[in-house]
Amino acid sequence: MRNPPSEQFDVLSNALRIFPEEIYRLNYFFHEVHDPEEGISNIEIACVNVFNQLYGMMCTLKDNGHINSIYEHDAITTILCIRHVLQHKGGRIKNNLRDSLNKQISKKVALIDYSASDSDIFCINASWFQTGIQESNNAHRLSAINSYLRLERIQIDLEKLAIPLTDSYFCIFPLITEAVRQLCINYSSHFSPAGFDSDVYYSHFLEIDPISTDDYLIKIVT
Repeated sequence: MRNPPSEQFDVLSNALRIFPEEIYRLNYFFHEVHDPEEGISNIEIACVNVFNQLYGMMCTLKDNGHINSIYEHDAITTILCIRHVLQHKGGRIKNNLRDSLNKQISKKVALIDYSASDSDIFCINASWFQTGIQESNNAHRLSAINSYLRLERIQIDLEKLAIPLTDSYFCIFPLITEAVRQLCINYSSHFSPAGFDSDVYYSHFLEIDPISTDDYLIKIVT
């Protein structure tokens, strides 16, 4: 019997595999092809695809009567609201790679990572998604998102470093990781692996430790 959540989780798992693969290929576009813009574009597209497939996963669970709302956990809500900004404002996801390539980045910026994950290659601009969510119909969710991200504490630390939010970037990997972990921990009874990628990721996200947003690191790049 067909199980739409299982099928959608397999699609999400495909996206989760491709995203880091595109990041690993960035060096090739910089040094072999000499076309860094193409490499960065591929990463941006792969990242947005993860956002879209997580949204599709939550919608499938809701459509099949397994959940009442797609916004039930802060980690998932954060990703869905960033996705909403892209869907309704248009343009690209504002990130450190493209800003650096276009020389639109300050001489000193902050990269904010969680759980010391060492995943600061691709980071999204804090002010961009804050403003985008505030100006969307998800504005009422922003307070909970900021609390989840520990933004108030982070801003105090940034002020001590004399770095504004406009020059700060959140590393997206740990945020995606915790969102998918929450998906699997809370809803895995409603879906199962339906392919090679989903077989790998299903067990992986059920076994990994939580990403604690209390455990953050601010890396200064000059």
